[in-house]
Formats: sequence, C-alpha cells, structure tokens
Amino acid sequence: MKLLLIIFIVYLAYRAGKSWIRRNLGTIGRGHEVHPPIDDVMVKDPVCGIYFPRREAVALKHNGQVYLFCSTDCRDRFLEEQQ
Repeated sequence: MKLLLIIFIVYLAYRAGKSWIRRNLGTIGRGHEVHPPIDDVMVKDPVCGIYFPRREAVALKHNGQVYLFCSTDCRDRFLEEQQ
C-alpha cells in the first residue's frame, strides 16, 4: 500500500513539474512553440490608404490631432493638401 502511495505522489510531482516547465519555458509539447503576443497595431495611412505597423509610423501633429503616415512622402503630400 505504501508503494502505491509513493508511486502516486511521484506521478503527481512529475505532472506538476511538466506543467510548470511547459508554462514557464513557452513550449506546448512536441516541439511546438507558443507565439509571443502581438505587441503592435496596424494603422491606416490617411493619404495612400495602406495599413502598416504603428511602430513604423511617421507622426505629425496638425491642428491638435495626431496623424500617422507610412512614409515621409505621404506626410508631405498630406501637408500640401492641407495648404
């Protein structure tokens, strides 16, 4: 009876350790990796209409509002249209 109890405790410790390793090392088993969360948002350029990552934006504050552009060319075209 003691042997069965010891085997059961070892099995539970094995499962807990395996679960902890999976969760903390970022793997879900059989070599598949968990993808990191997406940390950027796609925004639309008001001039050319394409979507691009916000972290790559060229920002412009105009009349109290912030505009995000995909390039300096689109920003300059926007400024020309506003004048």
